[in-house]
Amino acid sequence: TALPIYYREDKLQPLVSVLICAYNVEKYFAQALDAVVRQTWRNLEIFIVDDGSTDGTLAIAKDFQKRDSRIKILAQAQNSGLIPSLNTGLEEIIKSGKGEYIARTDADDIASPDWIEKIVSAMEKDRDIIAMGAWLEVLSEEGDGNRLARHHRHGAIWDKPTRHEDIAAVFPFGNPIHNNTMIMRRSVIEGGLRYDTECDWAEDYKFWYEVSKLGRLAYYPEALVKYRFHANQVSSKYSTRQHETAQGIQKNIRNDFLQSIGFKTRFDSLEYRQTKAVAYELLEKDLPEDDFERVRHFLYQCFKWTDTPPSNAWLDFAADGKMRRLFTMRQYFSILRRLLKNR
Repeated sequence: TALPIYYREDKLQPLVSVLICAYNVEKYFAQALDAVVRQTWRNLEIFIVDDGSTDGTLAIAKDFQKRDSRIKILAQAQNSGLIPSLNTGLEEIIKSGKGEYIARTDADDIASPDWIEKIVSAMEKDRDIIAMGAWLEVLSEEGDGNRLARHHRHGAIWDKPTRHEDIAAVFPFGNPIHNNTMIMRRSVIEGGLRYDTECDWAEDYKFWYEVSKLGRLAYYPEALVKYRFHANQVSSKYSTRQHETAQGIQKNIRNDFLQSIGFKTRFDSLEYRQTKAVAYELLEKDLPEDDFERVRHFLYQCFKWTDTPPSNAWLDFAADGKMRRLFTMRQYFSILRRLLKNR
């Protein structure tokens, strides 16, 4: 019998398990799924978790499945939410999937044809990389009611640091990961890591931070996925709750970092006085040069991101000789300019 229209087995390519969670995205799903099945990397198994859709989403998945035997559908009778759906998909991949790699993308975005090929090829060359993503291109519809789209230009490229050290340095202040572009080694999930159900709408932030502890992260320096803005997406409907959850994760990550270096001081928030307290503790420590530079850069970012500093903070900072000794001249004056804006 002839193989399905999209399918061609290539035993020389490591198998990649692709996870797509879908809920009521019939307007975009066919285009998103078509981009996945037409990947130049042919050795795929595609797991679709339909989270109780009430529109034509599941019918679209079944239509594709008729033409492509690589597609496996997990149809849930009721809507459970994104995080449980993601974990359901990961459990199924571990139970029945055989992929050496696990790729994540969303049911409303559009992957470039070589998305998987470029990233997996890079990871095959560097076995130290445990997960790798790509930059994004903004796909923003006009007049669809999405307030986020007003702030992001259609066609804009969202780049990210490409090296692990630079990616990791961002985690204490925000999520540096484009979740819908990421490909990870199967070992991440085999080790038991799952999305945290307590982190509503920011589950990917905590998940990828935990992955960063297991190995090196990287980015392919090219926009390989188009990220669609529309009114029904999570980041548009739940942006306030997402921001609140992310702030809690940031605080925990900052304190994890300080604890790992042996600091006693902890952050409740990015408040000016708390940041200075950590800076004073750094001056008293005898750290290896690499650790000292990591903490100094961390503190530099803390001062830059400080929450509503007092109006006289710039004067306090300028008069403090310890601060001038601690930071490089570029860092020192950059912090001072930030504080002057709030006087």
